[in-house]
Amino acid sequence: MKSLLSICIAVFSVAMMPQAVSAQGFLGKLSKGLEKVNKGLDNASTKAQVTTGQAEQQANGVVVMNPVSKAMSIEVLKAIGRSTSENFGNVELVLRVNVKEPVNSIALGGSWGQGKTQAFDADGNVYKMNMPSVSDRYDVTEGIPVKITCNPFLKVRKTSSLAIVKIVAKCGEASGEVTLKNVPIEWDPVEE
Repeated sequence: MKSLLSICIAVFSVAMMPQAVSAQGFLGKLSKGLEKVNKGLDNASTKAQVTTGQAEQQANGVVVMNPVSKAMSIEVLKAIGRSTSENFGNVELVLRVNVKEPVNSIALGGSWGQGKTQAFDADGNVYKMNMPSVSDRYDVTEGIPVKITCNPFLKVRKTSSLAIVKIVAKCGEASGEVTLKNVPIEWDPVEE
């Protein structure tokens, strides 16, 4: 008990000693701390842009966020809905992909890594692609745009658009989850 009392008195004595605080030194330390925070925020912002890609709005109103844009560009040509009942149908995305890497094929769709291919309508309904967990591979040639029709999303409610579509994509060493927003659906188009 005496030793505990001695320790408490020693700690109290040290705490009560007058200490000179240099305002200039304090401000210098604060400034260095703020610089570290700002660098961390800048790095986080850059990492977020790489992870999601820069948002680009296409002429048809679709917004594309492509984290693999350095390896390949993706353009949504259309979404075709084919009725399976009065209120539901399957929706295929038709994309134009231009590969900028020396690869022979790319992977789109499925579920691997941190991503999962799925679509959402404005009411929050979730739609899965008609495929196993492995993505589909598509033949490509560097520098030549290729038209790709993806596996359909199943049992989609007949709404005017898909609010968000997330597609897992891999091109060479680049991979990520491409996000499409406001994708209009053309239901049961007349075949030409």
